[in-house]
Amino acid sequence: MTIVRRILLGLAGSSVLALAAVPANAMPRPQADEWWFAAWGVRSDVWPVTKGQGVTVAVLDTGVNASLPELSGAVLKGDDTTGNRGDGRHDSDEKDGGHGTAMAALIAGQGGGSTDFQGIAPKAKILPVHVTSKLGDPAGLLQAYSAGIRLAVDRGAKVVNLSQGVNSETMPNHCDPRVQQAIAYAIQHDVVVVASAGNEGTGANWPNLPASCAGVLAVGAIDKSLGPWAATQQQSYVAVSAPGVGPMIDKDGRYHPNGWGTSMSAALTSGAVALIRSHNPEMPARTVVQRLITTAHPLGPSKWNNRTGYGAIQITAAMNPERYPVPANAPNPVYEALEKWKASQPVAKEPSTARQGHSSNLPGERAHKGGRVSVTSIAVAGALVVILLVGAIVAIRKRPRGALSVSGTMPWGPGNDRRE
Repeated sequence: MTIVRRILLGLAGSSVLALAAVPANAMPRPQADEWWFAAWGVRSDVWPVTKGQGVTVAVLDTGVNASLPELSGAVLKGDDTTGNRGDGRHDSDEKDGGHGTAMAALIAGQGGGSTDFQGIAPKAKILPVHVTSKLGDPAGLLQAYSAGIRLAVDRGAKVVNLSQGVNSETMPNHCDPRVQQAIAYAIQHDVVVVASAGNEGTGANWPNLPASCAGVLAVGAIDKSLGPWAATQQQSYVAVSAPGVGPMIDKDGRYHPNGWGTSMSAALTSGAVALIRSHNPEMPARTVVQRLITTAHPLGPSKWNNRTGYGAIQITAAMNPERYPVPANAPNPVYEALEKWKASQPVAKEPSTARQGHSSNLPGERAHKGGRVSVTSIAVAGALVVILLVGAIVAIRKRPRGALSVSGTMPWGPGNDRRE
């Protein structure tokens, strides 16, 4: 199967919106239909403490319709890494009705409009980064992902949401090298990277990038019964789970009561991370992920399973270290996987300076920033030059013909960059 077909099938695993919209006058209030608010105690226990203020969540997706009343004031000027022009504030999705907008609203919906749709972190800001709308974007899908992650980090995002899925079955370590390097860059800069686990658990069940990449908090889906959603991916990389069945809005502001998919789970988890980081601004990203995993509610007879990971996230427990302490040495498989990947990478050797005719500890040598150089220093330097020239002439005369001087080798070279 070609890589193009694998990508096509991977993208088909994105969460979808029910096509039949409900008239505005028949829509239930968010507090009744958005069942995760009650399950997590968002209004009663979380919002009195924080609504996500001070945290930017990057939504790497199809763009976000910033003109919707439900997102009024929440969407920053973003960017486009597909090779097209744009600032991310237009949703180019024609397949699912506005995937990026739906994810942004789950995170930071403001209420209002015709739907009154609210996200779980309405005071957080959304940084929209257009990374895909269809196959064939000029920059290439995986290149757009990697560039988008780096851009989000450089623009100050503390959470990166990737409700995306591309088959990584045949990739080394189940991740494209460019995307993996970008994820490592994000974590180096104290950013939490969240991704959807995938929606093919009852089908092909391929590993999905970026969830399968080291260092990513991969999220599975649960339904209203708090059991695993039927099609959530069954993979070893699944770390936690969150609601993946419920209402969404599309890019035109229409309300869809029957959305589904791990894209939703990842977006809600990104909103939860924003709430945690807002309430604990000094808490490192590593600790945020560790606490989400350790305080999750297991769903099944074992502590971990390949559909819901360590369990359903519990926002109030994860955001309150004093009330719910977690040992510093508690397991953190997400970051342990990244450390393992880093240890497997080749280390570039520094070029040797032993034969360059210069020693850093010559008598009388001093570091200086401008200023005057003494006559003595000039004299010493001149003598050294004479000695070196004489030595070089002697060495040339003594070197046998045909002898080669090797200046060094590169641990890698061009041509090794994997393309999707």
